[in-house]
Amino acid sequence: MYLNHVEEIFDRVVAHQGGRRMTIAHTTSFSFDASWEQLFWLLNGHEVHVIDEELRREPQRLLEHYDAARIDGFDATPSYGQLLVDSGLLDRDRPAGRSVAADAPGVVSVSLGGEAVPDALWRRLREAPGVESYNLYGPTEYTINALGADLSRSETSSVGRPIFNTRAYILDGALQPALPGVPGELYLAGAGTARGYWSEPSRTAERFVACPWEPGARMYRTGDV
Repeated sequence: MYLNHVEEIFDRVVAHQGGRRMTIAHTTSFSFDASWEQLFWLLNGHEVHVIDEELRREPQRLLEHYDAARIDGFDATPSYGQLLVDSGLLDRDRPAGRSVAADAPGVVSVSLGGEAVPDALWRRLREAPGVESYNLYGPTEYTINALGADLSRSETSSVGRPIFNTRAYILDGALQPALPGVPGELYLAGAGTARGYWSEPSRTAERFVACPWEPGARMYRTGDV
């Protein structure tokens, strides 16, 4: 997952910023598995600012902090991202396309996850001149992300394609590939698959099933259609 983030997200964002070190806001509670996504920036040699809970509750103050600290990027749920957009996130100089300078206010990287992205928010971020935006999907049972979408590559909201070392299957009730246009359930297989639920063997057996196309491998039944 770390390698996927570096090659699919970080390298592109950094290249567009001339190769400089980025300043990223850590806005996710450490009790949430997605908090690792911001720490990957730190592992990649960038600067990470931890945002406390009180500041997260006040979008306008948070954006003022972003301006003062020259924050380049952050992760958020779509609902919180929409709140920041409504509070003026994209009106700053860089996301509005008025400046590309590193010391100008405004973010240049936004990652969303945890909820479906409304089409209106997708379009706003996609059309922001100075912003690279990504949508990441992944249940806790597949540590942490399984699918990813670059907003610039799709005009409508999408969960994207599997990240490195991940397979995604859309299957019917008989665990056979659903035909095009026919609803099916999303199953995930690969390096991120969890072992199961602690002390819950029956629930584990229900949600983690044998993969018909990979001998000895299991896949996670997400419940998402």
